[in-house]
Amino acid sequence: MNTKSEVIVIGAGVVGLSAAYYLARAGHAVTVLEKTDGADGCSFGNAGFIAPSHFVPLAAPGIVAKGLRWMLNPESPFYIKPRFDLSLARWGWQFMRHATHKHVNASKKLLSDLTLLSLDLHKQFAGEQQIPLHNSGIIMFCKTESCLAHEIELAAMAGEFGLQSEVMDLAQLQEYDPQLRHTGAGAVWFKDDAYMDPGMFMRQMHKAVAGLGVQVLTGREVVGFEKTSSKITKVITNSGAYQADEVVLATGSFSVPVLKLVGHKMLLEPGKGYSVDWHEESKIPRASYILVEARVAITPMGNFVRLAGTMELDGISLAVKPRRVAGFLKSIEAYLPDYKYAETKSLPVWAGLRPCSPDGLPYLGRDKKYRNLTIATGHAMVGFTLGPVTGKLVAEIVAGAQPTINIDQLAVDRY
Repeated sequence: MNTKSEVIVIGAGVVGLSAAYYLARAGHAVTVLEKTDGADGCSFGNAGFIAPSHFVPLAAPGIVAKGLRWMLNPESPFYIKPRFDLSLARWGWQFMRHATHKHVNASKKLLSDLTLLSLDLHKQFAGEQQIPLHNSGIIMFCKTESCLAHEIELAAMAGEFGLQSEVMDLAQLQEYDPQLRHTGAGAVWFKDDAYMDPGMFMRQMHKAVAGLGVQVLTGREVVGFEKTSSKITKVITNSGAYQADEVVLATGSFSVPVLKLVGHKMLLEPGKGYSVDWHEESKIPRASYILVEARVAITPMGNFVRLAGTMELDGISLAVKPRRVAGFLKSIEAYLPDYKYAETKSLPVWAGLRPCSPDGLPYLGRDKKYRNLTIATGHAMVGFTLGPVTGKLVAEIVAGAQPTINIDQLAVDRY
């Protein structure tokens, strides 16, 4: 294939820009089309985790029963807006089918390989671009003994992939992070995990791709495609058409309507999450946390701490539900008594949409009908973690090379 191919990347989130970065480094002429102003989105307001410990897919044993219980509580970590939607019903059926130990065992090695390589790529990029990347791990903090026992089992499983972890009782946790008071059963500290400010990463990635000659065009909404029987020849937007030798679709939660333009029906649901930034330096922890039962992430980011939580299946909607925000902010105080809800409840709220496949695995690969269309979406909770490795794999797919990691399980037409 000609290394000077015209590649159109649709979507300027972490996956789209990472794809543009590796494609441009491989010698392609790359144009990125983004329908928004490119200054926000799920790639900016997330918890910033780069987490090899997250090798268990979203569809996991016990999650269905737990989700049904949570549905009855308007302040719970999980919510599905009741609506008649055939694709949602199909998504839910496939999610239930995959919430098994068999699926976890079949997926964990692949997810581990992807996350570990992506961590290396994150470190490489951060070093080149002088972005602070913190290697202090993630502390999985449990309120109950049963939760802690489950995390200890996961830590043993993580050891199969060479991941380091340490079980901490409450006294050890308090000694490690004396800045805050802790209440609970204990924690598992996954030491290989890292974090960074995702907004800083995205701003630097914009600069990096610009330095490689990539054009990032904002305000370009894709409204159609010119195509032959087996190839896309032009991407049509609200501001003109763009010639394409190769097309990469990395539009996250907005992938379904774009894929419909090429006749591809994908099972994908937007999972809304919220975050708030608390500029209170006396409350910044030493490390990043996940409050496991509450499903809340806490990330220290310089002079502020980011609090993030909830999974809300509400379609393509960024509307903020105050009770759900209140629910995850209130839950923090049960673990960290210094995090008073009275002090966080009035903070500005950010909302973003995570693209969720029904089996918890990304979609990555060539479209079966249009041989010059590569699809990269469905990363759910690990989009920021997997951005760089997805970009590298996209570049390999476009080049017709054997991918560094076998991605057969990620086939874009598996449903």
